[in-house]
Amino acid sequence: MYLPNENFIKTYSEEYLEYIKTLPCCVTGTNVSVDAHHLEHIGMGCDRKKPNQKHFTAVPLNRVMHTEVHAIGLNAWQSKYNVQLWQEAYYYFAKWLLVKMGKA
Repeated sequence: MYLPNENFIKTYSEEYLEYIKTLPCCVTGTNVSVDAHHLEHIGMGCDRKKPNQKHFTAVPLNRVMHTEVHAIGLNAWQSKYNVQLWQEAYYYFAKWLLVKMGKA
């Protein structure tokens, strides 16, 4: 995902990441130990607490699911749970944008 507006990224990316962490896991629906799983990998050594356009690719996963997706890989994990995380990511981002614009 490419967002050309640096001001938008600096202003909202960290807020969006915090929003994702408040949501229930998109697979189990539980609110316990929810992590923001980045579909666009941040990479080792990068500061996840700084503005980054990759934050907008995050989905909420509980700790067990998050660990498993890293262990077996995205494709195997999506097949196992019959879920498409990119589709979920777009849904969460669209919903958040509608709320920010006051249309939801």
